[in-house]
Amino acid sequence: MAFMTPSLLLLLTALSSANAFFLMGTNSLVYERRDPIVIPGGISGHTHFVTGGSNFGSTVTTAKLRQSNCTATPISEDKSNYWTESMYFQWKNGSFTSVDGGFVIYYLYPGDVPAGTVTAFPDDFRMISGDPTLRTYNESSFAQQAVSFLCLDFSGKTLGPFPGLPVGLSCPSGIRAQINFQSCWDGKNVDSPNHKSHVAFPSGGPDKGTCTDPAYPKTLPRIFIEVYWRTGEFNHQDAMDPQQPFVLAQGDRTGYGHHADFYNGWDAGVLQNVVDKCTCPLYGDPTCCADQGIFHYNPAGNQCSIKSDVDEQVLGTLDKLPGNNPVTGPGVIPLVPPPASSPTPTSSPLPTSSPPASPPTSTPVASPPVNLAQPPSETPAVPPTQTPTQTNQCEGKHTKRPRDEVITNVVRSIKLSGQHARSFRRMTKKHF
Repeated sequence: MAFMTPSLLLLLTALSSANAFFLMGTNSLVYERRDPIVIPGGISGHTHFVTGGSNFGSTVTTAKLRQSNCTATPISEDKSNYWTESMYFQWKNGSFTSVDGGFVIYYLYPGDVPAGTVTAFPDDFRMISGDPTLRTYNESSFAQQAVSFLCLDFSGKTLGPFPGLPVGLSCPSGIRAQINFQSCWDGKNVDSPNHKSHVAFPSGGPDKGTCTDPAYPKTLPRIFIEVYWRTGEFNHQDAMDPQQPFVLAQGDRTGYGHHADFYNGWDAGVLQNVVDKCTCPLYGDPTCCADQGIFHYNPAGNQCSIKSDVDEQVLGTLDKLPGNNPVTGPGVIPLVPPPASSPTPTSSPLPTSSPPASPPTSTPVASPPVNLAQPPSETPAVPPTQTPTQTNQCEGKHTKRPRDEVITNVVRSIKLSGQHARSFRRMTKKHF
């Protein structure tokens, strides 16, 4: 029997409370200062990295998202929008360069339970996890336990999870930001004034326990989002703060303000069918659900992007953060004035080349190929020593799913280079 590391035991514990799940790699839809949940019809205070349905904009509804021409997720029926803050590298001279990234999104839910035990998100359901204003950490808070970071190293040892951005570490293969959404619902409200009060975390924390609070009796699918940031392309010695050179879009140098938003855009009835009928993807491969006719899945990923309707530059190298946000955190002196109320116009084209070793005079890359390292530290990635056998709805050719095939499909969906794909498979085999 293989030796179980502490991280492996953590995975198995997480699996016990959510023994069915699927995951999908997604590409960027747009980077812009829009937030239809917090600032409907207006301009957000900071840049967001958005994926999902192409009808994303200053205002959205489930009906509008369902009419999207395309979706950046590989599941055609999922036109939901998912977004989080962008990340920037801060140079010694105080300027900023955007960091490329990519999403991996997990849906986790109890398996082998009666239909209706888990409730799919209703129309116009939305929620936020995390708080962009936080700069300190409270370890007793479930909301802050929901946020963590990994320092990735394909050829060595991946470190973490950390409650904030890794300090004093180079993270040669990038940084992975992780966040759990709430999975207990009051059963009545699709939103609340703070976009959180209508939902809650389970009894044991963000990724374990059940919905025992009578105020939140309904169990929702748990959404877990990883964002892979290509931070390894930057030299820390060229930074304003070589110990921790990255800044979240709202000016957060700590990482404690990491947050994410979700607006439901699933086609009617599809997600309920998933949580009621599809418990077979042991490694999170959505193919099994697709083979039951529940949804359409494109393992190669869907190419879908939109042009920002906010006339400002948010990618490349900038004199200040979009929204003119000051950099804040323990011991950090703000370097720019308070946020401006309107965007800074620009006629600069989208960036086309990779970030150099010093502040460039032209705009660098904005396309988001992603670096994967290992399965999430708090989501199920079952570690058997042999190829597993499924005994649920999936029969025939899909009763045995070699994990290499599943991993390859996820890797392809987010357009990794061959080197990064091989590294991900090696890391996965090493840990599991």
